[in-house]
Amino acid sequence: MKSADNEIAEGVSRVRREPDLKTDLPDLGVRILTDFGRIVAAEARLLETNLVGAAQALVDRVYLTAILVVVAAAGIVSLIGSIVMLLHQWMPWWQVLGIVGLASLLLAAILRRILIPRDVPMFRISTPRDN
Repeated sequence: MKSADNEIAEGVSRVRREPDLKTDLPDLGVRILTDFGRIVAAEARLLETNLVGAAQALVDRVYLTAILVVVAAAGIVSLIGSIVMLLHQWMPWWQVLGIVGLASLLLAAILRRILIPRDVPMFRISTPRDN
C-alpha cells in the first residue's frame, strides 16, 4: 500500500512534470529523429553488406564459368582435331574438312532446335505501333 506521503510526492511530481513536458518536446523530437537516423544507417549498412556479398558471389561465379567455358572449348577443339587427323589417314584433307564442317553445321542446327523454343524469336523488329 502507498503511504500518504508517497501519494503527495507523486502528485507534486506530476504537477511539476507538466510544465517540463512542454520544454521536453523538442528534445524528444530530436531523440526520435536521431534514433530514426541510426536505424536507417544500420539498415543501409546491412543492405550494403548483403549487396557486397551477393556481388562478390556473382563475380566468383562468372570467373568460374569463364574458366569452364575456356576448358570446354579447348576440349572440343582437341576432339575435332583428333577426328580430323583420324579421318585424314583414309581421305585427303579437303574431304576431311568438308565432312567435319558439315557435321558441325548439322549439330548446330539440331542443338538450336532442341535448346531454343519456337515461340522465342531470334530478333524482334520494332514497329511504330509498338512504341
